[in-house]
Amino acid sequence: MRSRPGWRLGLVAAVAASLGFTLLQPASGDAALPTGAPSDTAAADGAEGLGFAVQLGPEQRVIGPTDQGDNPYFSETRNGKLYGYFGTSRTVEWRSKANKRLSHPRVIIDRGLPGKFDDCGAWLNGSIQKYGRHWVAFYHSEGSTGGHGCDPYGKTNVDRMAIVESTNAGLTWRRPNYPNNVVLAGEGATASHGLSNANGGRVVRIGEYLYIFYRTRGERNGASGIHMARALASGFGRPGTWKKYYCTSPVIGTPVCSWNQDGIGGKSTPIGGLSEKSRFVIWNAALNRWIGLDASGKQGFRMFASQVGSGATDDARQYNALFDDHGFPMKWAGSEDVYPLVSTENDKYVDQWGGTVRNARSKQLYAYPSLGGLQGQSCCTGSSFYIYYVKLFPGDKFTKRYLFRREVKVIATDQALNRVELTTYKNRKGKRFSSTEAPKSKSYKRQGAVGYLLAHGEVAGWKQVFDCTRRGDHALYANKCKTGWKPYRRVGFVYPQKTTTASVAVYRCYAKKSHYASSSRGCDGGKREARLGFAMKGF
Repeated sequence: MRSRPGWRLGLVAAVAASLGFTLLQPASGDAALPTGAPSDTAAADGAEGLGFAVQLGPEQRVIGPTDQGDNPYFSETRNGKLYGYFGTSRTVEWRSKANKRLSHPRVIIDRGLPGKFDDCGAWLNGSIQKYGRHWVAFYHSEGSTGGHGCDPYGKTNVDRMAIVESTNAGLTWRRPNYPNNVVLAGEGATASHGLSNANGGRVVRIGEYLYIFYRTRGERNGASGIHMARALASGFGRPGTWKKYYCTSPVIGTPVCSWNQDGIGGKSTPIGGLSEKSRFVIWNAALNRWIGLDASGKQGFRMFASQVGSGATDDARQYNALFDDHGFPMKWAGSEDVYPLVSTENDKYVDQWGGTVRNARSKQLYAYPSLGGLQGQSCCTGSSFYIYYVKLFPGDKFTKRYLFRREVKVIATDQALNRVELTTYKNRKGKRFSSTEAPKSKSYKRQGAVGYLLAHGEVAGWKQVFDCTRRGDHALYANKCKTGWKPYRRVGFVYPQKTTTASVAVYRCYAKKSHYASSSRGCDGGKREARLGFAMKGF
């Protein structure tokens, strides 16, 4: 895993010495390409070598502010129309207009009956399996425990996975044989009792099996991490058909692995290489890998990838990317950092949870990441797709959630760097704003890309850029905020000099009592204050 930068990175002097040229440049004006400047190939040496590069586009607001949204967003097509699924303690279906905006919400799966395993909540997690008009789906449930009521922040809820069915292609849903519709429960738990967890499950179909990626939470049972279970697709994943993957842990000898533990109460072993937040996995045909996204403010955004799948058919490639010759899960290949953390890993105000905890000092929160195709499909992705996540702006409580997405482009190469678009926005009064995140106010409209910032800080010589605030204005500063300005978040990294890789100048500009960024020396009609460094072009 790459190390995470602090507020300041002290690399400039050391890198200058090692590369044999100065990093000092004037505050404005273009710089000549220095001899010995790093190329994409040299710069990529700092990457983890997973063999692909990622480009994030600008944030796109899907919905918000709203009090809805504590599940990974996904969408499905029914009768030629696209519907999104996104709710709080319930599964709420929305009409998805042109895969851009959500409207006309309706509850399709409500919380369970009092005292039952799902009385605190029931969320679909992008796990709909279609058998003609007979649809089967699996929901994450949360139930109260004796005397505690429903309190996810206090971590007293107990989580399980359960099945629902529809006979009219998703128009209406029912819990079959309720409350005996639980398919997965934590180690030692039953369908209705016990404190261990099995939650957040994402189900995919490969060949003749359904596979579920789920987490145990790790606090009251077993090892934390992502675990797997499977069931024959011909059995529709009904209760009693699921078996967990488990490896013994002998003091002496080799562990014995098998799919032989019961879905309800059985033991399980984490598969490794995949973070708990990245459990919403999806197939990527451009990379021939399964991928998952972990989005947080303290760790940044990380794209996880399975091994590369080989074979003549989609089923073969999808299977071989996950399982070894014995049919057991392989450890995932690792992750790529694709978007920087807000400040530091230990900033207690970032990703601050709790209904009564957030206050004016609270910073950004990111949660419930997912991925989907450009047409809204939840099964698979290609060279371009969307990532989704819930975000809270600084100072906002959970009654003001936003669902954002970004278009992502991936290319199979180890010769390029991960990057994110630096975007300029403008309102009707002519005020401008530049960041790698969209402004909170809807009055600002996207004007275009300034360039692409390096998305992580592990490549030598690049310097971090901060979005800094003062009296309602936002300005970008390299290395650290100017005295009197408060850091809002880290937005990316620029290179001090012009190189073949970093060839787009980024200037800090001022006009109409607002700061913004531009790639033009003329600042698009404003006043040029400084050159921050150089960004990259897009893929």
